Amino acid sequence: MSIATWSHDLRQRRFVRLTAADLVPGENLEKEWKPFADSWHRLPVDAFMAHGETYRQRRHTVLDVWSDGRVERLPARPYLQTEEINHLNGGVRRTYEDIEPHVLESGLFQGLLTGITSILSELHGPGVWHHQCFQNRITTTPETSGHPTPEGLHRDGVDYVVTLLVARDGVAGGRSGIYDAVSRTQIHGETLLDPGDLLLADDERTLHDATPITPTEDRPGHRDVFIDVVTRGRAPR
Repeated sequence: MSIATWSHDLRQRRFVRLTAADLVPGENLEKEWKPFADSWHRLPVDAFMAHGETYRQRRHTVLDVWSDGRVERLPARPYLQTEEINHLNGGVRRTYEDIEPHVLESGLFQGLLTGITSILSELHGPGVWHHQCFQNRITTTPETSGHPTPEGLHRDGVDYVVTLLVARDGVAGGRSGIYDAVSRTQIHGETLLDPGDLLLADDERTLHDATPITPTEDRPGHRDVFIDVVTRGRAPR
């Protein structure tokens, strides 16, 4: 498969199924995956969940990435969605701690962003893309389920959305769904199981969700994902 093929599939099917290995040079992936994945163990609890839930942990960093491979990390800024887009947590300026520097500076992280940007630039032409990157951990216990998409079926109000599975530990569920934005008919459904499994979807033409997770054993479990919501053009300075 090639960037041109993935770009064509994204245009035609509205999503494309990839793996981290498709985007990141093998030496970086092999050497840096463990410290990348281990950083999910240090995520703060998301303080902005409606109704005070504590099952989500999160970090957030914003970057601009050019089609020539240049990456610019931007100063921390709040994450804001309209209430129309996110009826549960919209309308609130949510501020999170940055992703740890060693993760942001790694060849693995940079390769993910430049690889995604290459696919989108093949589709739309050269330019710059704004990436809002999230590390999310959803936890579950024998007493409580965890909800990867507590707002339900939705779009994020951007151009494209990336979901990369980092780890699953002792959980069932978490099935990712992609739907036609008009008819709400499902066009793809899959439980991402292997670290590095990745979905890239057109956020203007689709909706998405993920089913709740529950523990498979009598102990807490978690599902770790990297989310990248991408918009064409530089972020406002």
